[in-house]
Amino acid sequence: MIDALLNFTGHLHPLLVHLPIGFLLLALVLQWLRARKKYAGIVPAIRIAYGLGSLSAFASCISGWLLSGSGEYDPETLSLHKWMGISLAIVSAAGFYFSKKPEKRWRIIIGTTVFVLVMITGHLGGTLTHGEGFLIKGIGKNNSDSSVMRKPIANVEEAAAFADVIQPLLIEKCGNCHNAKKQKGGLRLDGKEWVLKGGKDGKIYEPGKAEASELYKRVILDPLEEKHMPPKGKPQLTEKEILLLHWWISEGDFEKKVKDIPQNPKEKEILLALQSAAAAQEKPMLPEGTVSKASASVIETLQKAGITVVPVSSESSFLSVNFVSIPKADDATVALLSKIRPQLVWLKLGYANLSAASWKLIGSCDNLTRISIEHTNLDDQSLAYLLSLQQLQYLNLVATKITEKGAQQLEKLPKLQQLYLGQNNIASGEFAAIQKRLNKVKIDSGNYHVENLVTDTQLLKPAPVKK
Repeated sequence: MIDALLNFTGHLHPLLVHLPIGFLLLALVLQWLRARKKYAGIVPAIRIAYGLGSLSAFASCISGWLLSGSGEYDPETLSLHKWMGISLAIVSAAGFYFSKKPEKRWRIIIGTTVFVLVMITGHLGGTLTHGEGFLIKGIGKNNSDSSVMRKPIANVEEAAAFADVIQPLLIEKCGNCHNAKKQKGGLRLDGKEWVLKGGKDGKIYEPGKAEASELYKRVILDPLEEKHMPPKGKPQLTEKEILLLHWWISEGDFEKKVKDIPQNPKEKEILLALQSAAAAQEKPMLPEGTVSKASASVIETLQKAGITVVPVSSESSFLSVNFVSIPKADDATVALLSKIRPQLVWLKLGYANLSAASWKLIGSCDNLTRISIEHTNLDDQSLAYLLSLQQLQYLNLVATKITEKGAQQLEKLPKLQQLYLGQNNIASGEFAAIQKRLNKVKIDSGNYHVENLVTDTQLLKPAPVKK
């Protein structure tokens, strides 16, 4: 019973801690007004404000001391926050005593000290609860916290599965509560040793058993569940990020590279997207020069057809087009691209079965620098229409019908830098010849793990079912 009462009192700290801030800042404002003759009678109000500020400061110190026993906070920052809070309570008591005294010098010294201590103590409290640099996180260059920025992955297959893929994800989505400065539940997630150690409730990682690992189980709980992580109101893991976490726990370890861990097509696609994002971050992939702005009515027409159309940057009129909302794009829908031909630079058009006329239209969009046309009916003959795209730098041809002969033609694209193949009509022994011909192009040959049936169709392994 006593332990429960003490625990309850400790959890009152976030509520109590705001009271001294308000009372003491009010006392400082009233003390400043006191210097004017017409406000000479407010001395009793100053004394009351200092008194309430001092009492609530001592109450906050007691509740904070009880809360600190949880062991969830960085000891160094916690100790400094504690002593600053105690100092504030003592100095505010001195402010109460000297508020009636005529010595103006002491009132100024105490007032200045109270203000400084309120700022320092409050800042340290914010650091404990919200993480390092919370005060300036939204200002200028600090708007993006470097500690959670995911570093670009130039070649995802060569990346370390945990260090380069999973750990940045954990730091970004879980780092506010489970870092070196704050360990909610006694848990840190900013390093291998901490993940292995677990928290107060025990282990969170079971090698090869995602469904038995608390690290995975907590993120797939219903968001309304108390144990769901991250907590309600915090940035949540996306479905793709959850799949990556399941993939790593089920198949990997802390030392393996991505290429050493089996991947089904869906997992491969998500991992390639990390590499694509890195490529986009390293270079904007925009053609030189400018174009006129596309008509608002034209963009509205495309959007009504289900096509996602967004500017690639606020400084240009170039557009990115994505057919992700259209399960299977047809020729009539693709024909709408003719209305934004000069502005179109990035195109994502997967799972489409198009005619030669549609492929020819895409090939006429001269400013295209980036194309993802995976899982389409593109073959060598259709690919020939794309060879006129002299600005093209990125091309995803995964699960298309091209052959080695077709891939060899891509040497005609002078600016091509990245090429994604796999699940094509290309034998494994033919990739070396393609790479030799396209020696300046970074080629990812797929490394897909797909089972071939007798009927020569492809069986895709289903994504894990959320429990």
